[in-house]
Amino acid sequence: MEHIRKVFLDASALLTWLLYPDIDEAIKLGGKLLSEYLKRPTRQPYSNEPCLTEFLARLKWMRHYKEISDNGYFLRIELLKAMINHHTLHISKFNYWENKYIDKALHLVRKSQAKIDFIDALQIVDVLEGPFKFFSGPSVTLLITTDKKLRDVAREEGVEVWCPIDEITPD
Repeated sequence: MEHIRKVFLDASALLTWLLYPDIDEAIKLGGKLLSEYLKRPTRQPYSNEPCLTEFLARLKWMRHYKEISDNGYFLRIELLKAMINHHTLHISKFNYWENKYIDKALHLVRKSQAKIDFIDALQIVDVLEGPFKFFSGPSVTLLITTDKKLRDVAREEGVEVWCPIDEITPD
C-alpha cells in the first residue's frame, strides 16, 4: 500500500512539469519522470506563492527571449490556472511574512553562503515549519527541485529532496 505524500514543487520543478515535453533534451527525461510520479493518486503536489511568482517571471523571460511562443506562454498560464482550480496543484497556506520565518529564511541564505536565494530558503522553511511539518516516515513531505544548489542546501537542513533530472524516482 502506497502512503499519501505531500510533494512540494519549487519553480524549477514547476517549469519542468508544465513545460514537459516542450523542453530541451537535457531535462526532458526529468519532466517525464516527474509527470509520471505526480500521476500517482497518492501524491499531492503543492507549491507556494513565491514559487508561482518565480515560475511566472521565468515564463515571461522565456516568452520575451522566444524560448516559448506566445501560444506556449498562454497555454502554460491556462494550464496552471486549471491545475489550481481543479486541485491538481495546491497552494500552501503558509504565512511566510511572520518574522520568525523571514529570519529563518535569511539565516539559511547566509548559512549557505548565497548558494540559494531568499525564495529558495522560503521553500525549505515551508517544508520544515509549514502545515505539513508533522508528516513523517513514508508520508514525509518531499521537496522536488531541479536546482542542484537548493537540493544540496535542503538536504543539509534535513529535508527529503528529489531532483528528477539526475536522480531515480523515489518511492
